[in-house]
Amino acid sequence: MKVSILNIGDELLIGQVVNTNAAQMSQMLTQAGMAVSGVFTVGDLSEDIEKYLRHCLSVSDAVLITGGLGPTKDDITKKTLCDFFGSELYENEEALENVRRIVASHGRELTEINRLQAWVPRCCTMINNVLGTAPCMWFETDDRPSKVVVSLPGVPFEMVNLMETEVVPRLKAHFRMGAIVNKNVLLHGIGESFLSDLIEPWELALPENIRLAYLPQPGLMKLRLTARGDDSAKLQSQIDEALSGLYPLAGQYIVGEDAESLPELVARTMAGKTLATAESCTGGNIAAKLTALAGASGYFRGGIVAYSNEVKECALGVRHETLVRHGAVSEETVREMAAGARERLGADYAVATTGVAGPSGGTPEKPVGTVWIAVASKEEVHAELLHLTGRRAQIVERTCNAVFAALLKVYNKWV
Repeated sequence: MKVSILNIGDELLIGQVVNTNAAQMSQMLTQAGMAVSGVFTVGDLSEDIEKYLRHCLSVSDAVLITGGLGPTKDDITKKTLCDFFGSELYENEEALENVRRIVASHGRELTEINRLQAWVPRCCTMINNVLGTAPCMWFETDDRPSKVVVSLPGVPFEMVNLMETEVVPRLKAHFRMGAIVNKNVLLHGIGESFLSDLIEPWELALPENIRLAYLPQPGLMKLRLTARGDDSAKLQSQIDEALSGLYPLAGQYIVGEDAESLPELVARTMAGKTLATAESCTGGNIAAKLTALAGASGYFRGGIVAYSNEVKECALGVRHETLVRHGAVSEETVREMAAGARERLGADYAVATTGVAGPSGGTPEKPVGTVWIAVASKEEVHAELLHLTGRRAQIVERTCNAVFAALLKVYNKWV
């Protein structure tokens, strides 16, 4: 089935607010096996909303709308949808009770403007938004089979909760979607074009019901296999058989499966062990990516951002003579940073980075993009030299992914 996404709001059009909803919704729909046929952003004008809604319905089976559901005059989605479907607004008692609950939880009295949130088109199915006052509304067209329009609140965490718990399951049931099995394979150290050439014979031999997608990120390649059919167990067996043919070709680059990102894979892999970080050129980004995931306290001990040589010495125990003789960007320094972080923070493993992220600071001997990374365990310290390209943010992102990949390889004794 095909789905269009329609995000409403003047603040999105002028760049005042970044449209994260589009990316999150697309990811969730794709993971559920639905094809996103288009993403559109429109302002708070009824004629524009109606125009794009008609277009979306002409090319899709379902249209998901976000935004414009507040009680103020500039939030017009509800009224526009009511006119579009030839209906009338009424006060829904279940929605009103939800509004009362939300308002009371904030220690406030219910006002008339609050009550407006409970008014919805009579022709829709109201879906309670347990995290906010703006309800989710489900509409069905008169087509046979009927198409679906869903209006969701624009607040990201409210939208995500409704998508996960209500909208995606209801779409699957309404359109009687068959079984879908997704499989992610994370690879590091090979670019998209090189990987495509390497695995071309395997890709061409995949069964017709298995689709392969290349999802590149800075310093990381994610392969997603999506199998469609009627029997989940058979689809899983197909996926497993397909993967058995991938490893002989690209196994040296594969760092893990069944994760959306390397930090997620690290978090799952480190169960029962502890980790510390010592960062220079990445400026705390490695620690931030790890602690952004729930459950990080179960394995992450802490991190030190040692940007200056003095901090490298006093906080991590890097020897002064090492810095004088070899410099901050060197194998010797990064090894001592990793070992020092592991010992001083009491972790089983530690990772370290030092390098020239740019745009300035490079020399002929150590140009911008020269980065040393290290992984320290009780048994060894593994170090790697990276020669990276791109802007500062890209170099930092690629360094982070290289560190995660190196940690996973050391942890699994692949090095």
